[in-house]
Amino acid sequence: MYASTLLRKIALTALTLLVITVLYSFILNKGSFDRPIWLQVVMTICFLMLSINNFKLKKYLMGWIFAGITLIFGISIFWIVTAM
Repeated sequence: MYASTLLRKIALTALTLLVITVLYSFILNKGSFDRPIWLQVVMTICFLMLSINNFKLKKYLMGWIFAGITLIFGISIFWIVTAM
């Protein structure tokens, strides 16, 4: 049980650092979704996890916001994959 909790905390920390780094890069370089596909997939998973967690905590506004961001990233990934 302790290993599971520790693994979750490590994964959450890594995902948080990834989200902060990418968002900082978006703001600093004035870039948008023109990123590698693997990075967009990881970001989509991060926002999906945040959305699900907020719905479980009954924070519906934040859950819908993160669900919308997940949808935007999903559309972006779909657009890149179908253009190839």
